Amino acid sequence: MSGDIAMVSRAMAEPTLTEAAEALEAELRRFDELALAVQREKLTSEKGLRRAAQKLGELASADTRLGERLQALVAAIGAARERQQAQAEAVHARAEEIQRRTDVLASLLGQWEALGRDAAEVNKVAQSLVTDDEGENGSTRRALDPTRFEEVDDRLGRLADDAQRLADAAKDAGFPDVADQGTSLRAQLLAALNKVRLLRERAPKPKA
Repeated sequence: MSGDIAMVSRAMAEPTLTEAAEALEAELRRFDELALAVQREKLTSEKGLRRAAQKLGELASADTRLGERLQALVAAIGAARERQQAQAEAVHARAEEIQRRTDVLASLLGQWEALGRDAAEVNKVAQSLVTDDEGENGSTRRALDPTRFEEVDDRLGRLADDAQRLADAAKDAGFPDVADQGTSLRAQLLAALNKVRLLRERAPKPKA
């Protein structure tokens, strides 16, 4: 925590890259003006010589400031490079996280699609049980093979368990939409399972 605070304080105290560049540019202009003034100063009088000497002193000070501005710019460039490197590392880490999340979601959606196909197939079998139970025109009910009910019961139960596992996995992985879909599918499968079991109870028993 203290290291982060020190880093922020240092960053606030140091000039930005733009500020350092602008300060250097201003100092360069000042240095150029003084250099031209010294070269143009007439050296034919005491006053002229005094002004030239004064400008030489100002040039020396300007040269010192110019060096300082150059150092500040180099430091700002180094700080900018460090920021860029830190951001690049953060982006790289984020890209890897995005890829991992994409792979997890693809796996969950693959499971969801497989469950959907299996549920549709079992639903067709369950619907055939309902049709056979009602008979033609709903007037008769035929005795059905108990193994057909057992098969549908078993498959629906397993699919409901798979849907619950998918919902749990999606929730743990942080994909609530897929978790909700898994929970909804489980509820539908359990409802179908209850309907099949009620149908089995009502269905005439096969004659021995």
